This record gives sequence, structure tokens and C-alpha cells, in this order.
Amino acid sequence: MDGRVVRKLVGLVAGAAASLLATPAWALCPNCLGQSPTLSPALRIVGLFLLVPPAIFFAVAIAIQRLSHPPR
Repeated sequence: MDGRVVRKLVGLVAGAAASLLATPAWALCPNCLGQSPTLSPALRIVGLFLLVPPAIFFAVAIAIQRLSHPPR
């Protein structure tokens, strides 16, 4: 593997781990976090739904980039 790929992969894994360990970040809504010190299952689902559009965008952007620049 190329060094850049490894660094990107490590950064992605570290970012995912940090966001998963920060449980209040699941809500992604300051109003929801202010109402209760712990998150209900419903708020966790809302947080996941808020993450879906950016995830789809980045997946499509990566796919388009790979399709437009085929490997040599």
C-alpha cells in the first residue's frame, strides 16, 4: 500500500472511533443534548439519520472520482 493510502485509512478509522466514543455526538442536535444528560434510543436513531446524507454524498463523490480516473 502507498503511504498516503495508509495515512488516509488511519485518519478515517481514528475519526470514526472518536465519533463513536463521543456518545453525545450521536444526537447532533444541541437542543436534544440540553434536554437530557443521556441519549434515548430515539435520539441515537435521529443522529444516524442526520449522518446519512453526507455519507451518501461522499460515497457517490468517491465513486465518481474513481470512475473518472481509472487506474493505470
